[in-house]
Amino acid sequence: MMLLSIENIEDRLRSRFRQQVVDQGINDAVKFLQQWSYLSSQVTRLHGAALARINVPDIQYLLAEIAYGECGSGNKDKIHSKLLTNLINQSPFAYSITQELDTYFVDVFEETVVELSQMSQDEAIGFIVGLEAPAYQILQLLREALLGVGISYIDVLNSEYFVIHNAVEKEHQESGHEAMEIIMNSGFELSKIHKGGDQAINFLIKMIGDA
Repeated sequence: MMLLSIENIEDRLRSRFRQQVVDQGINDAVKFLQQWSYLSSQVTRLHGAALARINVPDIQYLLAEIAYGECGSGNKDKIHSKLLTNLINQSPFAYSITQELDTYFVDVFEETVVELSQMSQDEAIGFIVGLEAPAYQILQLLREALLGVGISYIDVLNSEYFVIHNAVEKEHQESGHEAMEIIMNSGFELSKIHKGGDQAINFLIKMIGDA
């Protein structure tokens, strides 16, 4: 089936994530948070691997901007994974959530970094777009999981982690969207962008889809 537009690609990726992750729900909130916490602490490595494949300066800037935001925009106390840990520590299940992750998930992540570092640049930017496309769906799941481990609704919504993500996720998606437009204007194919995005959804399904 013909991929007609960037929006079409993003909608397809979100739809697939919804069907295979969101609609399935969370069976184990502790496990979900353990896996997401690990992914949050390592996600900038994915941006770095993608950045290594990109030779278009404007796209390099966009990817670096996303990674910079994840790292606290210059303030190490605002690193997103640290803010998430601060929130998780309010749960009576914090000890279990912060235990070392099963090696299966670590291996999946490491293999994905290697694969991403070998992609073409249009596939690499597609991967980052796929990673960002379901951001609001992931926040919905994350909110559900945090409530499930005994953190109050008010504490979740007022946490620095959620305040920041509600503000920046749209910017991240817009950056990915802008990067795809630049890629297309440089003569790359929508099908290759979609391929990278689909690989990102596969990755997310493996990392958090079975919790």
